[in-house]
Amino acid sequence: MEIGERLAKVRKEQGYKQKDIADKLNVSQQVISNIERNASSPDINVLRGLADLYGMSLDELIARQVTPREENGIEQKIMNIIEKLDDTGKELSLSLVDQVAQHQGKQ
Repeated sequence: MEIGERLAKVRKEQGYKQKDIADKLNVSQQVISNIERNASSPDINVLRGLADLYGMSLDELIARQVTPREENGIEQKIMNIIEKLDDTGKELSLSLVDQVAQHQGKQ
């Protein structure tokens, strides 16, 4: 779904007409129409105004998908093991990793 389609969907879910949004943001209805048809891109001020009006964050408004940072294999294996530990095990692991980092001069 493109940004314009997403903005139109949210507007309709919130019960607004294009004219209502245009009036609240001090832009023309044509601006809102162009954005929703993907004929033009919304500027950041319009996006902020819409997010405020709808009570959403910018990420929620544009349905931004945050992709997790890719981990290398060793880091991922360490994280998988640590996730399975109880709090005491996690504290011991942190202490051990901290000691290794200090030994390598990276702390």
